[in-house]
Amino acid sequence: MALIPGTKVGFLGAGNLCQAIAGGLIDSGVVKPENIMASARTETGLEKVEQMGIAGTLDNKKVVSECSVVFLSVVPKVLPHVLKEVSNCVTEDQLLISVVCSTTNKQIEDMIGKKVSLIRAIPNTPVAVRSGVTRGYPGTHCTPEQVNLCRVLLEPLGIFSILPTEALINSTSGLCGCSPAFVFMMIDSMADAAVRMGLPREQAVKLAAKTVEGSARMVLESDKHVSQLVNDVCTPGGTTIEGVFALERAGFKGTVMDAVIISTEKSLQKMEKK
Repeated sequence: MALIPGTKVGFLGAGNLCQAIAGGLIDSGVVKPENIMASARTETGLEKVEQMGIAGTLDNKKVVSECSVVFLSVVPKVLPHVLKEVSNCVTEDQLLISVVCSTTNKQIEDMIGKKVSLIRAIPNTPVAVRSGVTRGYPGTHCTPEQVNLCRVLLEPLGIFSILPTEALINSTSGLCGCSPAFVFMMIDSMADAAVRMGLPREQAVKLAAKTVEGSARMVLESDKHVSQLVNDVCTPGGTTIEGVFALERAGFKGTVMDAVIISTEKSLQKMEKK
């Protein structure tokens, strides 16, 4: 199923994730801004999406009534209220794409209270620059054609994959959803060090970010194991191995592992409470 020109795409919730996905859709040319609509609870919440050329509204029902594809992008605690409000407007042939964390397909289906075509597709924020990762799992009534429609929308924004079980979405949350924050922190730290050594801040940030980008591309495009790529940079008695030694002595690898694991465990804990 290809995206029909002029297809209306809606967002229930106009926050950061809505802006990231919508920005990626616009940047990739998959959907034109005039064919996107987003709802928010306040006028203030609509300002950023309207600056992107997206139609904003305070009426959730308007989004569902006018759009054939609707992203559920509100925070989990307000999702039940929003779904109760719009449930009568949802039709069977409409595709709902949930990007709400820690909320399963079945929980959403139960909240709506009727047969719906739903796919859970959790992206990370780099979808805004078409370098994101989206993990998906279809609901009970989602057809293969609708899964493909979701792929048509989200694959141009980075990597899109359907996982074998829905549980793996939460199990990968620390790796895919949370880790961009950890990488941003590392880039900031690298830039701070360069500034301390005399490099101007703006240049330091750009050089650090580009270094991370290039290193990531080597991991994706090389047949070598990641540890071998590390070894390739380290010459005997050289500067890089000295830095690697400092990182290992400080527990760098274990700390990064802890950050990913504890973030994932937090996601799983949220699921257990529901």
